[in-house]
Amino acid sequence: MRFYKFSFVIIMLILSFTIVINSNEAHGKSHEERQLEEFIKDNDYIPAEKAIVEFEEKYGEKVNLPKKLPFEPSHRFGNIDEEGRLKLHFMRPGKIDKYPTLDFVFYVMPEIDLDLFINASDKVYTLKSGEKAYYRQQHKHFHSLAFTGNKLGYHFGSNPDNIDLDSFIQIAESIR
Repeated sequence: MRFYKFSFVIIMLILSFTIVINSNEAHGKSHEERQLEEFIKDNDYIPAEKAIVEFEEKYGEKVNLPKKLPFEPSHRFGNIDEEGRLKLHFMRPGKIDKYPTLDFVFYVMPEIDLDLFINASDKVYTLKSGEKAYYRQQHKHFHSLAFTGNKLGYHFGSNPDNIDLDSFIQIAESIR
């Protein structure tokens, strides 16, 4: 009888331990982590470094990234979109009541494709490298900058409340 009680206690301990482990695995991720995973999946994102390598192999050109960004990203994702452009998404997810989520989306493409992002109403600026940069106020809440460098075209945009024209120029000039 004593053996059965001991066995019962051991089995109950094992079952309890198994339940605790499984519940930690099921509930181990925060709401923010699950949202981020869903966001990555919905956008077909892969790590930015991997997306960059795929783009460089496809076009035979080295991608230069900005040394300056509008914030220090905690996450870097990317993919090659349907038109063959490299889309890089730099992100710092926000915390409720602490700071907002910050995003910076940056496109890299063959130089010839940049014409799709330039129009006659753009304001033209000259970067320190001598390259032309095309600034556009798409509407009150979105501005963009398009320019070429190192045989590639670059395009990015943001809400002007987050990044102003001077910051756009600094980001573009930080690409070497």
